[in-house]
Amino acid sequence: MTVRELGELHYLEGMIKHESERLSELRDAADVKAQVITGMPTAHGAHDRIGEVIPRIVDAQREIADNIKSYERRRDRILCFIHSAPQVRLRLIMALRFIDQKSWQEVADEIGGKETEYSVKQACYRYVEGKDAPPLPGQLSMFENPQ
Repeated sequence: MTVRELGELHYLEGMIKHESERLSELRDAADVKAQVITGMPTAHGAHDRIGEVIPRIVDAQREIADNIKSYERRRDRILCFIHSAPQVRLRLIMALRFIDQKSWQEVADEIGGKETEYSVKQACYRYVEGKDAPPLPGQLSMFENPQ
């Protein structure tokens, strides 16, 4: 798993929020308002406002449901990756950053001690990029250049 994949959860949350706002606007547009009777005849061309909006509402609901399923699958994969980390400190750093969506500074503050924004970020990146995992005997590291 890459840092980019870990960070995509944030964007899925944004998509779900955006689609939910759009759905709310569509529902507001579909509200039937009471007819104002003024006594004056009007004929501005009949149209079915609700009939036009309902298919868009159904599409928005389907898209939100699909994004929620995708979010849950991605979150489960990220949690599995985080729980596979060998150190509790590292698991905490990644959970705070990628699940709770905290900034690197907030992660460092929550962990406390002498942790800095830079130290927690570097620890995470080293693990994700595989620098912390020593290669098996006879295996090249992904960071070594074969001769």
